[in-house]
Amino acid sequence: MISAGELEVLMPREAKLFESAEGSPARALFKLQGNIPPNWIARARRSRKSLEPDLIASMKKLRKLRKTRPKALATIKVADQELKALLKAWELAYRKESFYNGLRALLEISRDGETKR
Repeated sequence: MISAGELEVLMPREAKLFESAEGSPARALFKLQGNIPPNWIARARRSRKSLEPDLIASMKKLRKLRKTRPKALATIKVADQELKALLKAWELAYRKESFYNGLRALLEISRDGETKR
């Protein structure tokens, strides 16, 4: 059985700031109290990049099915749904990464008057 402490280590944290600001760095700027650690951006990037091998495999699988078995409509439909689910997860990860980068840039502008990016 997994203890509560171990469960916190295994489960990713909720993106409360991303959700409360509806993905807008401009809205989040007024809600944020503190800083965006570079680790948040790195974690969002790793999350997105970890999905890419599965995404590539799904794209290749669908392309191969359409080319070699064009009449296998049920199989193609399942592969298409799998690809759409992966693309949706990848897009969310991409939006989170862009959100944290944008928010960090806005914080730099508010402090220094310019960004270093």
